[in-house]
Amino acid sequence: MLWSPASVQAQVLRGYAKLAGDDRPLDQARVMALLLDGRSIGSTVTDDNGRFQFRINAGGQPFAISITRIGMQPTLSDAINIDITDTLDVNFSVVETGIRVDTMRVKSTRSLNDLRLVEARRRGWRVFPPAEVEKLRERATSFEDLLRSSGYPGFIVPGRRDDCIRSTRYNRCLTIVIDGVPLSGSYPNINPRDVYFFALLGKTEASVQFGDRTPWGAIVIYTRARGDKD
Repeated sequence: MLWSPASVQAQVLRGYAKLAGDDRPLDQARVMALLLDGRSIGSTVTDDNGRFQFRINAGGQPFAISITRIGMQPTLSDAINIDITDTLDVNFSVVETGIRVDTMRVKSTRSLNDLRLVEARRRGWRVFPPAEVEKLRERATSFEDLLRSSGYPGFIVPGRRDDCIRSTRYNRCLTIVIDGVPLSGSYPNINPRDVYFFALLGKTEASVQFGDRTPWGAIVIYTRARGDKD
């Protein structure tokens, strides 16, 4: 870790993410700062050069840093404490089957998805928790089947695979968000056995969390990772 004073009264996290082995930059990776109770205190996405920078305010509390991208195993760092005006430089070296953080040890006792579940409930999202998902996926061959089996009236599941899942309230397509990344284009073929938990976000909730990338609401899916328990 490198430390330098910041010019403003805020904590600044910055650095870059690259692919292990060939130093190619990792773009569109989600970098998040989380308090230890699961609350998010800031996030950003790496740019085309794999770089990121964002401000946080941990209020003197310890926090952890995570980096995620579809196809990569989410990783959560140990707890970090920095002063209110400090800048933390941290670099990530990422492999396709997992993520190694060069500058800190990785926790193995607590799942990142557990923190995400706490945060989703704190925000008041309609959450389908792991225990419920486990029961639903026993009789589901697709994610659409899983949604139908839930019986929840907040979404309309199409009969055709090439159609979108719609919001009951607006009759408009919901955006699929996987591991924090909103998807565009055609819907992915999601194996229900890969789903750890998911949540339904209304238009306003989705806008607060993801901006204009989720104009009519979202179905947020977090996939199973090492350390997750049903």
